[in-house]
Amino acid sequence: MNNTRFGFTVGVFVFVGVALLALLILSFSSGVTLFQRTYKLHLILPNAAGLKPAADVMMAGVTIGKVSEMGLTNENKSVNITVTLLDKYNNIPTNAIFVIDALGFLGDEYIKVSMPATKPGQPNNAPFFTDGNIVEGKPTLDLQEQIQSVSDLLDQAKSTLRDADEAITNVNRTVLSADTLGKVELAVSNLQVVSATAVTVINKAEGLMDANVAPVNNAISNFLDLSASLTNTAAELHQIVATNQDDVRNIVVKLASASGRIDQVVSNLQNGQGLAGRLLKDEKTSAQMASMISNANMISSNISLFSSNLNRKGIWAMLWKPKHVDTNRPPEYPMRPR
Repeated sequence: MNNTRFGFTVGVFVFVGVALLALLILSFSSGVTLFQRTYKLHLILPNAAGLKPAADVMMAGVTIGKVSEMGLTNENKSVNITVTLLDKYNNIPTNAIFVIDALGFLGDEYIKVSMPATKPGQPNNAPFFTDGNIVEGKPTLDLQEQIQSVSDLLDQAKSTLRDADEAITNVNRTVLSADTLGKVELAVSNLQVVSATAVTVINKAEGLMDANVAPVNNAISNFLDLSASLTNTAAELHQIVATNQDDVRNIVVKLASASGRIDQVVSNLQNGQGLAGRLLKDEKTSAQMASMISNANMISSNISLFSSNLNRKGIWAMLWKPKHVDTNRPPEYPMRPR
């Protein structure tokens, strides 16, 4: 009888212990107290980023729930994470930010909930999450991807450094070669010579300017006086024209009339009208006129020749005619004494 009671007592004790152990396991696995009310949210993220089931859901460093389920969406392009939150934290606004973070540099991953940034004193009027709502989470910073991107950047930096080293080598081989440096040195020397020559020329020009300051000033003064005189003359001419405007107009009219008359005379000459026109058009008269002009030219030529001889020989030489010498008579020789 006593053994039966003892066995029953032991069995009840073991059952209670197993039940308590199961409750503890369920409590730790679900992350929430079995005797507290909860609600669930479905978090959609691009990737799980190493998040494990039963991971904590924390807000401002305080655990407000646990991850209960994880799975892929229908398109297999994102992760559907079901989180169980304590009902006392049911005042999370719908614009809150859900992102996977890590405790420390190598700590376990958890879901971090943070409030959106608002202006100081401005209330957040967004509604609160309720059971079964779907939440779009923020992409998680993938350390491996960042390391890969850093590695790519390092490879690009290596390639850039290699190109820079090659460019420097080319510069040293071409620009900084002994031949190039010699040419640069020669160019600098020539530039110094040119600079010295330019300084000498400038000094001479300054000396020339200093020596001729007074003449230059006089020339400028004379030019200014001439300019003033021309201005005064122009003003006087303008005044004269303005004063004698009627006379100038009459002169222009008379010149126009005289030009018309001259045109008429020329036209009459061309048409053979009048005495001069008939003389020009009559061939016989023109021939006689040409003959008279030719005779006049001949007489003028003879007068010029006579005047020239008169100036050279005199009037007596022109009036006295020398005797004719007989070239056939033998020459007379003088008698020599015996």
